[in-house]
Amino acid sequence: MKFEFNLSMTEIIVSYLLMMLIIFIGLFSGMTWLCFLALPMFLRGLMGWCPLKTWLRQTAH
Repeated sequence: MKFEFNLSMTEIIVSYLLMMLIIFIGLFSGMTWLCFLALPMFLRGLMGWCPLKTWLRQTAH
């Protein structure tokens, strides 16, 4: 699996917004454990790489 940038700027922004939404829902609902689910979204946006997108691209060839 290659670690190449495969996300557009729009996908990175959407990933960031989803991360913030998960954190807000977790904090305001009192389920702080839910905030840990935001970590993959943060890393996905930070690195600009999505392993699922890479895997789907490889299986399509």
